[in-house]
Amino acid sequence: MTACNLLNTSIDLPLDVEPIIAGENEVASAKRLVTRMCKQYRRFFDVIVADALYMEGPFINLCKGLGKDVVVVLKNNFPSLIEDAQGLFDRMQPQHWDAEGRHIEAWDVEGFETESVDAPLRVLRTIETHTKKVWENGRRVEKDAVCQWWWASTIPKTRLGTKQLWKRGHSRWQIENNIFNTLGQHWALNHCYSHDPRAMINFVLMLFMAFTLAQCFFKRNLKPQMQAGLSTLIALTNQLYAGLNGKSYIPMLRVSGAGPP
Repeated sequence: MTACNLLNTSIDLPLDVEPIIAGENEVASAKRLVTRMCKQYRRFFDVIVADALYMEGPFINLCKGLGKDVVVVLKNNFPSLIEDAQGLFDRMQPQHWDAEGRHIEAWDVEGFETESVDAPLRVLRTIETHTKKVWENGRRVEKDAVCQWWWASTIPKTRLGTKQLWKRGHSRWQIENNIFNTLGQHWALNHCYSHDPRAMINFVLMLFMAFTLAQCFFKRNLKPQMQAGLSTLIALTNQLYAGLNGKSYIPMLRVSGAGPP
């Protein structure tokens, strides 16, 4: 299945899901999903953020035709664009800033033309350095880690600055960490209760609604007296589940010794 969620909000909000039909890939499913989303939520969002699999002309052209801009991870699937951009970056001085515990060097150029994409593209490259702790010879030491990122976007600089585009590009991980990972580990998203395609879709949509309502109650309606004992959404859902079974639930803290993983 292909899913989508609203980014940069106080609540992790999954919006819709679309099945992947036998014989097609994820992008084909996503095109139907994007088309439906743009009809149902015409003014709810302006930009579609996606990973490198969606860096293709037909998908980007579809989004632009629906009035939406895109931010897509750029990898070796578009080598000519990377080569052209790198040729310009080699003659430029990068921007520098510190954010989220890392130092960022960024190169940002717009106006690239390609054969398959109808709109001009903007390319952002960053080199990000941060300190991480690793185990060496039985003790924990700090080491610098360096990673490189590329993005392609249809958003011009006049509408979105370099730092903001960088932040939007990294926000793609919200669907992996806050939706798929959370729902898979704690909300039984990975469990198939029925093999009927319609039942599978209905289960996922009902799970999305329950997840959203639980977040709204936890972040916007939970009383201060309860917040002292229920510091996480998981603790709240455990309390609700215990109530359904007629049991009382006491939040507890687990403490374990530190050591190598």
